[in-house]
Amino acid sequence: MKIWNSYGSEHSMNLVLIGSFVQAKDAENIEKLIAKLKKASEHEEYYLSGQSPENHKFSKEVLEALQEQQVNHLSPLEIDQFNSDYYLERDENKITIDTDEIDISAFIKIFVDAGAKVEVYSKHFYPENPENPENPENPENPENPENPENPEKVEGK
Repeated sequence: MKIWNSYGSEHSMNLVLIGSFVQAKDAENIEKLIAKLKKASEHEEYYLSGQSPENHKFSKEVLEALQEQQVNHLSPLEIDQFNSDYYLERDENKITIDTDEIDISAFIKIFVDAGAKVEVYSKHFYPENPENPENPENPENPENPENPENPEKVEGK
């Protein structure tokens, strides 16, 4: 008989993590670091090893990738986050990661280490194509005073 010592949920977080970097080169370096960490950590099984956290150590490949980018704030357990399901897109100096995972601390740490401004939100509350009339970025909103297509609704006029 197997005893389950964990918990789970059918609810996905549907998170978006956006890192806006000072330069496009910074974003490119982080994108490469994430790819290296994903590849290097594919066989790291800290979570499944049953060892206590103080016995977890980085593999040689992971340690080299971290040292190359001078990343000093990740724990061995966080490395597994790079093997979770996520979609990464880079556009110039911005990296966007979409994931259903809640634990994204490793991504946040490497973004901040590289000088990025970081935004995190759930698409459950802020969908990409909002139909929320309170959203000032919604051009369909006739109540939006910033909507140039409907200037007669601007307050005070």
